[in-house]
Amino acid sequence: MTATAVETVVAQLSDAGLKLSLVPTGGLAVAPASHLTAELRDLIRSSKTLLIDWLTAANDAAIHAPESPDNAVDWKELAAAYYAHHFGCPTCIAAGRGRRYGQCCNVGMVLWQAYSTCPI
Repeated sequence: MTATAVETVVAQLSDAGLKLSLVPTGGLAVAPASHLTAELRDLIRSSKTLLIDWLTAANDAAIHAPESPDNAVDWKELAAAYYAHHFGCPTCIAAGRGRRYGQCCNVGMVLWQAYSTCPI
């Protein structure tokens, strides 16, 4: 399965209202369970290893994302920090799809608030 195929699976699960996350034991958690169908369960099982790898890479990118500048006047720095995090974080990407997908993660929310309130 290619990276595009994994992203297609993630998009399909997101469209079904499901949120993926890693569990401390290295497994995969899907919520809410009430939205799972037999077809979606099969899809998750068939691509579980790749989904775990994708989430791990996204989490690693989120950890190494640049922090918001302390006293930034330049909105470009704030925008760069926010987007560097956003496009590597599946939670923030899902939040950008609308209300039913939840909110940004804690790091994304801090970066977004700094960026969105910066005077131009």
